[in-house]
Amino acid sequence: MVNRIFLLLLVLISVCGEETGMINAGKAADIDYSDIAGEAERHKNDILKFLNQTRVQEKYKTMYKCLLSKLLGSTRRIVSGRNTSIAAVPWQVSLREKTYPICGGSVITDLWLLTAAHCLLRARSSELTVRLASSWKTHGGEMYDVKECFVHPRYVSKTKVNDVGLVRLYTPLRFTEKVLPIKLVARESRLLADVPAIVSGWGKLQEGGPSATYLQSSTIKTVAMKLCKRTGLDRNAIDPPSMFCAGSFTQPSPDACQGDSGGPIVYDGVLIGVVSWGLGCARGNFPGVYTRLSHPVIWDWVNGYISKKEDS
Repeated sequence: MVNRIFLLLLVLISVCGEETGMINAGKAADIDYSDIAGEAERHKNDILKFLNQTRVQEKYKTMYKCLLSKLLGSTRRIVSGRNTSIAAVPWQVSLREKTYPICGGSVITDLWLLTAAHCLLRARSSELTVRLASSWKTHGGEMYDVKECFVHPRYVSKTKVNDVGLVRLYTPLRFTEKVLPIKLVARESRLLADVPAIVSGWGKLQEGGPSATYLQSSTIKTVAMKLCKRTGLDRNAIDPPSMFCAGSFTQPSPDACQGDSGGPIVYDGVLIGVVSWGLGCARGNFPGVYTRLSHPVIWDWVNGYISKKEDS
């Protein structure tokens, strides 16, 4: 097992080194989307088509593998994550009620952000703003006002079924190496079990503890649905079509926590889910639960909004 992990690290380091022309003492080189940012800005009027290009998808996959190589073996915290530059996850946003950070989110077009439905229940759209392009929760980057919010019409607050929402901005984003959209997972695509995904955010560093001031990310393994359903909670708590699990049942593991809600979980350079809910944080007896974006009820609703041509 140790040899297999070592070989995986070597492969990932090699990929990052080939991409940037650098290998630094066994660490992945800095992650840099700048060579694709200008193209994204030029194609922002048809960004979904741009993100679907094979060449573009391969770039996102390569950068995902570079970040994965940095995170493997990390001992720091999201819970148990590590400091991560916004340049490594340029789709990450901080959703705020007035000026107070409440949730995370993801850039999916120049006008639309994806988050959790439960993040949008308390505040009016006029009270919400978002911070982008900064690794720091409290300063830097750019602030944008929210024009309107939408909660999935079949969201159930008690059970968190279909826990997804959309935020529309007043002003289109300017894509840069620190602000980029991420492609949504394909409709009805199958999520493999026991594969490392990457979750990020500014949530609490431990259950009941302080929140992060600098962006955190961590690898977290997906859990087979048959295991996900065997929880310490009510057996009806997990809704397989609209949810999936990532984490561990047997030992403390990296996990999202309060304040990370609505943020991204990414696999192979594609947005597969939204941080939704859990039982505490990183306890080891219950994994985190994420909104399954490939579920047709969710995917169709999201794409119905973001694929519309904007009003002139």
